[in-house]
Amino acid sequence: MPISEPETGRAAAGATGAPLLDVQGVTGGYGGFDILHDVSLQVHPGEIVCIVGPNGSGKSTVFRAIYGLVRPRLGRVSFAGRDVTGQAPDRLLRSGMALVPQLSTVFGEMSVHENLELGMYLERDRARIRRRIDEVFDLFPRLRERRDQLAGSLSGGERRALEIGRSLMLDPTMILMDEPSVGLSPKLVGEVFAQLLELRDQAGLTFLMVEQNARSALAIADRGYVVERGRTSHTGTGRELLDDPEVRRAFLGG
Repeated sequence: MPISEPETGRAAAGATGAPLLDVQGVTGGYGGFDILHDVSLQVHPGEIVCIVGPNGSGKSTVFRAIYGLVRPRLGRVSFAGRDVTGQAPDRLLRSGMALVPQLSTVFGEMSVHENLELGMYLERDRARIRRRIDEVFDLFPRLRERRDQLAGSLSGGERRALEIGRSLMLDPTMILMDEPSVGLSPKLVGEVFAQLLELRDQAGLTFLMVEQNARSALAIADRGYVVERGRTSHTGTGRELLDDPEVRRAFLGG
């Protein structure tokens, strides 16, 4: 499925109203050394927002600061109107913020259905688990077709879809995706990004992703941020960043 510029989403009407995620003036890093310097960004409900930039620019550290894996020395992270700065990932998950990590977390010797069940491992209501799995299968018909298939035998794109589906089991409001295209062929990258557009448009989901494949990510993003040397150097709609001569020259190879 080809990737096209988003026609719906918050960018079309302008990102108005209260943001779902609000990162303000975050500074911090590791071992007393600051990687991030006064980073601010916002994600509004129903948006796909991407963070791009060169290797070593601090993109992943932004994610870690949002998801409680790095505690900012300065600044604040708010989610759904609440201060969640430095909160542990399990508390953020219960608050409605899910994470799909860069490295594969699919259990290859378990079936697709069993992998999805793990997304609600703390839930004891079997009827609720079955209902939620059916809802995920409605969003990913290909996974329904492979429900009893071992996850290790899936294609790369199907495994990524399974990881996204498992993150949906607890019905999150926003999903953070770390390098969703890593290890995938260009065709599978297109399929995965097309799935994100469908989930935004059909299920009203909100996404924030870090992506090295800047051109493809910005093509589907409502808005984007360029992080360079731990600072946000450019921001705009996905289309504006794709058309920005400085961004094209520095990050897009043209």
